[in-house]
Amino acid sequence: MIYDVKENLLQYKGISKNLDCAIDYLLNTDFTGMEPGKYPVDGDRIFAMVQEPDSRPRSQARWEAHQRYIDIQYIIQGAENIGFQKIDLLTVSQPYSKENDIVFFAENGKGIFPELVPDSFAIFFPTDAHMPSVCTEEPAHVKKVVVKVEVE
Repeated sequence: MIYDVKENLLQYKGISKNLDCAIDYLLNTDFTGMEPGKYPVDGDRIFAMVQEPDSRPRSQARWEAHQRYIDIQYIIQGAENIGFQKIDLLTVSQPYSKENDIVFFAENGKGIFPELVPDSFAIFFPTDAHMPSVCTEEPAHVKKVVVKVEVE
């Protein structure tokens, strides 16, 4: 997991070609006026999903992970906490779906929950479980983009 702010994105170039492309997209795209939906960046290899969820208490959220895609969760407006822990600390509650590229895990009461605010991001690799959209204090509306980056 990487947790940082937009001004430091260039530090993470060189990890993979696909991640480099996603970083360039985040640096060169104004998301403020974009409507929720899926936006292609490089076919099925890289795409962005603009989302406007309401954050929720941790008790209503789930741990998840992906095998095919790296997730970059980038906040446009609002704030949320996002949980992180390694998948080997968790027990699968819903088996991996190849079609949806997602596996869910049972809550174990652990993890760290950094706060994502506008222009901050978290990158989750296949060995990282994450719990998105957890409220910071009270549930609130958030606008964010999730960039899906195919693992090379």
